Amino acid sequence: MVAHLVGVVFACTAWLPSLVVYLVAKGRSPFVRHHAAEALNLQLTLFFPYVVGAGLFVGLGFSSPDLAWIGTAVTVAVWLVCLVFGTLAATAAARDSWYRYPIAFHLVK
Repeated sequence: MVAHLVGVVFACTAWLPSLVVYLVAKGRSPFVRHHAAEALNLQLTLFFPYVVGAGLFVGLGFSSPDLAWIGTAVTVAVWLVCLVFGTLAATAAARDSWYRYPIAFHLVK
C-alpha cells in the first residue's frame, strides 16, 4: 500500500521509493510483488509527463513567461492522475484485492 501512495508525496521522483519498495518487498508474496511492481510501473510511466511539464515550465518561462503556467498545469494534472489512481490502488491493496493500473506501461513484470 505504501508503494502506491509515495507518488502523491514525492511526485517526479516517486519512482525511487517505489523501486526501493519493490526491491525490498518483492520476495514476501506474489500479492506484495504485484502491487509493488504496479506502483513502480505507474511511477515510471508518469515520470515522462512530469519531465515534459517541467520542460514546458522552464522553456516557456524563459521564452515567454506569460505561458509558463502551461507547464505548471501539466505537472498538476499528472499529479492529480497519480493521486486518483494511487488512492484506488492503495484501497484495493488494503482490501487484499489485485489492482492493475489502466494507464501504466508495464515495464516491470
